[in-house]
Amino acid sequence: MISLKNRSYKEVIWFSLLFLIGYTLYFLVKFIPYGVDIKIHNFYLIEYLENGYFPIPPGYYFLIYLLDLFVSWKYQFLLSSILVLLFFFGWKYKIILEWLIKEFEVKEKKAFIISLGIMFFGPLVIPSIDKDFWYLGKFTPTIWHNSTLIAALPFSLLLFKQTLVWWERKTSSSYYKIWLLALLVLLIKPSYLFCFIPLLPLFSGIYYGFNQKVFFQALLFSFGMLGLIWVEKYLIYSWDPMITDFYEVSDQPQIEIRPFKVWLHYAFEPIWDFFSSFSLSIAFIVLFGKNLLLKNQKPLAFSFSLLLLSLIIYWLFAETGFREWHANFYWQIPISYLIHLVIMIGFVFRRISGKNGKYDLKTLTFLTLFSLHVLSGIAYWGRIFTERIIS
Repeated sequence: MISLKNRSYKEVIWFSLLFLIGYTLYFLVKFIPYGVDIKIHNFYLIEYLENGYFPIPPGYYFLIYLLDLFVSWKYQFLLSSILVLLFFFGWKYKIILEWLIKEFEVKEKKAFIISLGIMFFGPLVIPSIDKDFWYLGKFTPTIWHNSTLIAALPFSLLLFKQTLVWWERKTSSSYYKIWLLALLVLLIKPSYLFCFIPLLPLFSGIYYGFNQKVFFQALLFSFGMLGLIWVEKYLIYSWDPMITDFYEVSDQPQIEIRPFKVWLHYAFEPIWDFFSSFSLSIAFIVLFGKNLLLKNQKPLAFSFSLLLLSLIIYWLFAETGFREWHANFYWQIPISYLIHLVIMIGFVFRRISGKNGKYDLKTLTFLTLFSLHVLSGIAYWGRIFTERIIS
């Protein structure tokens, strides 16, 4: 009887989550007029196909193109994009859930609730300060509207997890899996690799020695992936016929170093936007910061560093031309932030287990602040339906 109840409980959670996500995706496409990249990416693919080309990177576009050959409804790529993204949302939730249960030994029911909270986690919101801008200028691990990011997220989560496995086992199979996952990320949206590539050899050397095999393998990986990113950059910025043939040279995008240009364009209250986005991380440093320096806390230090480098990349680089305000150097942040969030929560629950299930003041403070972020994220999600905006 207990097992049947547990199974029923899980099925209700899964069905409810998938329904909410599916309806949210449908609503975004149908009713939000501006800024929904799901819809923009569909038009993007249609335009490329009409001119005899295919978008780069091709991973996400190939999936919706392939599925649309078998499942189509009303508009081209509408149903296929919703189904593909629903799958990736569900997969992301499953990865986080299993991560908490298996790696951090969080009890199953708590893990279900915490995973749901992570799915809706967002920046703190005070309407009198934020006014109409609950997302723009802020930093969040939860993105509802960008299809390629949603598709890349599960592979990026697995890439981080597989790195930890490789560091622990140092086997050839785990190393090859890192290559495979990184290639999949590259083919969908390479953003996460921007911070992952430089930090992998650095941390491999710090933890295992700069004269050890694991460091040289990490270095080989990073140089190899850097070369592939350079090829992809050439294809996107210099070769793409849809850019070179249809835009004047002055409108064609290039990469430049312009510190804070894009962020300050969107951040109307920069200090508050930063604090409201990272108050949980700041609290973690205050409450548990000394653990970042412990050698047995590799995931903690690695995830924090990935997030920090993600921010530096966004603050440092910008694009020119028609992509000037597309903020394409932002997208590694939600991925790094999500990983960082899972690791922080896992650390706190492992700490609870070490104290025989007792919640001390530090733990309660952290979980209270986490709950406020979740409530703010739910409020933002609800605002999509009530005000039909994603700003």
